[in-house]
Formats: sequence, C-alpha cells, structure tokens
Amino acid sequence: MDTIQSLVAWPRPLSRFTILYSILACLLYVIGLLLYRLVLSPIAKFPGSKIAATTGWYETYLDVFKGGQFTFQIEQWHKQYGPIIRINPWEIHIANPEFHEILYSTKSRYNKIEALKYRFGLPLSSFDTIDHDHHHRRRGAIALHFSRQKVIDFSPYIQSLADKLSKRLTVEYGGTLKVVNLNEAYAAFVSDAITYYTFAFSYNFLDYPDFVTPFTTSIRKLALSLHMAGHFPWLLKLLQTLPDTALATLNPMMKPVFDFHNVSATSPWNNELIFFPPSACADQVQEVKNQILKIMSGENDGYRNVNHRTVFNELLQSNLPPEELSVERLKHEAASITGAGIDTTKTTLSLASFHILSNQHILQRLREELAIAIPDPSASMPTVPEMEKLPYLNAIVQESLRMSYGISQRLSRINPHGPIQYGSYTIPPNVPFSMTSYLMHRDESIFPDPDSFKPERWLNDPKAPSGKPLTKYLVAFGRGPRMCLGMNFANAELFIGLATVFRRLDLELFETERDAVDMAADFFVPIPKPETKGVRVIVK
Repeated sequence: MDTIQSLVAWPRPLSRFTILYSILACLLYVIGLLLYRLVLSPIAKFPGSKIAATTGWYETYLDVFKGGQFTFQIEQWHKQYGPIIRINPWEIHIANPEFHEILYSTKSRYNKIEALKYRFGLPLSSFDTIDHDHHHRRRGAIALHFSRQKVIDFSPYIQSLADKLSKRLTVEYGGTLKVVNLNEAYAAFVSDAITYYTFAFSYNFLDYPDFVTPFTTSIRKLALSLHMAGHFPWLLKLLQTLPDTALATLNPMMKPVFDFHNVSATSPWNNELIFFPPSACADQVQEVKNQILKIMSGENDGYRNVNHRTVFNELLQSNLPPEELSVERLKHEAASITGAGIDTTKTTLSLASFHILSNQHILQRLREELAIAIPDPSASMPTVPEMEKLPYLNAIVQESLRMSYGISQRLSRINPHGPIQYGSYTIPPNVPFSMTSYLMHRDESIFPDPDSFKPERWLNDPKAPSGKPLTKYLVAFGRGPRMCLGMNFANAELFIGLATVFRRLDLELFETERDAVDMAADFFVPIPKPETKGVRVIVK
C-alpha cells in the first residue's frame, strides 16, 4: 500500500532550493562561457563585435532567419574593425587581397570544417572531403578529366549546344515579341553540357518548352536550404526520416528536385517550400546510381561511343582503393560535379548578358569585335583558344566573373599543422579562418568603382597597385589545392555561350532591372531579390 501511494505521489514538486540551485548553475555556466569566449579564448584578443564573439546565434539569425545576410554583416565589421576580425566565437575572417594568395597557396594543406560536411547531403564527394590528404587523393583521380586540353577537345560538343540554343531562339522567338528568360535558357545549356561530359548521356534540357525544366529551376532552391542544413544539421537528419511520398505530397511540383534533396522546410528568404540535401537522393540521383551500376556491370557502354572519357572512366580506372569506388561514393561525386557546374555558370552568363544589353557602348564594341573575328555568323565559330584571344570578349568574361563572385560564401579552412600569422596576429592551429570572394572582388583599392560593370578594366594587361597582374585578384574559382575543379569547363561555356549568342542574335531586355542580377543574399551562391523574374529578353 505504501509503495502504491509513493508511486501515485511521484514525481514530487521540485523544492525551492533545487530550483534555485539549477538557476544558479545555469547562470554560472553562462558566465563562465562568456568569460572564456571574451577573455580566455585563444582568439579573444582579435578585433570584432563582442556580440559575435559571445554567440554563434547572431550568424544563425542573419543567415537562417533573415535569409543569407551574414556576409554583408562581415563586410560592415571589416569597415569598422579592420582587415582581420573575429566573426563568431570560433572563427577568424580576413579581408586583405594581398593575403589571399598566401592563405590559399598551392602548397597549403588545410582541412575543411567538419560541421559543414553534410549540408549538401554529399559527404562522400571530393568537394565535401574534410582532410586535405584524403581530398588530394580523391581529386587527383578526376583532375585530369577537367584539364584545359581535355576541355578544349570536348569544346566542339559545347559549341553544338550553343548552336542549338541560338537556332531555337531564332526560330521560335525571333521577331515574335515572345519573352525568353535567359536564366532558364543558359541553365539548360550548361546542364546539357556538364551531364554529357560527366555521364555520356544528356537530358536534352534545351528541348524543353521555354527551357524550363524541374531540374534546372530547382538547383537554385537547393541553395536556399544550405544555411538551415548547416546551422541545424540535427533537423536535417530528423526530416530525412520522412518518406519520399510524404515529401512529394507536401509539394508535388518539386518532386524532381529529389535529384539533390528529399526533405522540406520553409525558406525565410521567400517563404517558398524548399528541400534539404540528404545523404541518399531519389529520382535523378537514383538515375545516376542506375547509370553507375550499368557502367560497372558493362550493361551501359555508351561511353565507348563518345570521343571523351567520362568521369566514371577516370574513377573506375584510377588507383583509388575499392572503398573509394563504391556506388554510393560515385553517386555523391557525380551529383557534386553536376550540381556545382550549373548554377554558377548560368548566373555568370545571365549577369554578363544583362550588363552587355543594358550598356549600348559595351554591346556595340562587342559586336564590332565579333563581326571582325566571325564575318559570317552562320559559319563555324572559332575555337575556344581563338575566342580567348579576342580582347574585349575576354574582358567581358573576366568582369562577369568578378561581379558574379563564383561562390559568394566565405571559404573556411583549418590548419591542423600549425598557426597562421597575419601581421601581429597569430591564428592558433585548428582555429577556423576564412576569406570571401565577395569582399575580394569589391575591394576599391584593387577594383575602383566595384559596383560598375567595366570590361575596360581588364584590357591591356592591367596591373593592380601592387604591380601584380589584376587577374591575381580574380578568385571566382578559388585558389590553392581546392580551387574549382571545373574552371576550364566553365570558361569554355562562358566564351562559347557569349560569343555565339551575341554574334548570331539581336536581343533586347524586357522589363529587367539590375536587381535581377545583383546579389541581395548569400546562400553559398549569390541570390538576387526574390521578387525578380530573371534576365528576360526578346529576340528581334
């Protein structure tokens, strides 16, 4: 009876002293944490905001709840505190163009931050590999595939896609006043190129009505999930337990986005339903997985009928150990390569087209140069090396890369081998540090009037105030051992795409203002204002 009464009485209310002790313990913990971060931390003496030094929630607030605004805050802090600052309790950020090639030198052996490994849902890819040596081995297996010569050899196929794009724009849109969204058209163009180069098959996105496909239009939505996935990885894992059928019910129109992600949430940036990237994807990535299995079994030998070796040729015939050649690993690598090769190049092409069309003197000078180099627009286009020798076209490509930034979010690294010295400041080993292309490309000491599109700044082998070539400060593809693997491929797409479109077509902007291309938020890649409709044109 006493036992039953004791069970009924449980749990007893907490005593007043227990509550007070609990509150006191919490206060002591908070005070101790603040004391450590503000006074005892090895980076306590670095300049910066005290709010940022005490909590990482300020970054979370600006990136997750305000929608990709932390990069702009970093810019303001640098103006206030100087070139080296503390941006959260554990990370140092540097804004000094002269230090970039030192920090990201080819000889550096830095690791990535472990916490960011799973935000894309592709932790087995080379891009998200944390350890430097491990990354070096994985990258080495496919690096030759993206060499300049390999890309030049493949460039006739890229040109055939540009020919297809220009022909369709001429036939279907020419003289009709029908509006075409260049963001969508360029997305289809670069998607068809990278998928064929990677897998030896194409989705033929250039054939879709108005160039709009569920896959290409959802790539940007992937970016909108990254801050949530990075700051709340536990939520990502929780939502990944939902079945695909439930996710498709939540938003049927986004079912094809399972190429790269399969769990959903609402973006504070535009209140659209978005998806987080998982470790195992559905439809398109499942298709990639099936292609891998067919290639490994010999059922799919399409790569034998193309003139280039695919990524899987390189990987399966490399010296990587068997565990590096699992289906899951290859799937992550393939998804990473194709995902990275679409949005950034599409953005650069769209931005370039807007600024060319909105500045008549730029448009006129480009047309004159192209007309001399290509007298007959219906004839075969020059090769990529020949296009690169056209001074003004080359300058437009460089300026477009500068203003599109590549990856707009800071590139964080850790040096496990020793400290990083910046002037009188010493960044201890294993303390994250970073720099940002957005700040580099907007530094007025290197690029005067940085918000203006000025191809002329790249003409006649220009030098920076330091005396170094201006190209040293163009870091859209990054620098060092982890620089963009697809740099040569993206450059080929830029030269071929712009030369073909502006030699063969007469375009006019349609209800498009600059906010359609200006970065208004940083979601790993630059995102314009959500209400913009892209770079829209009519074909005369």
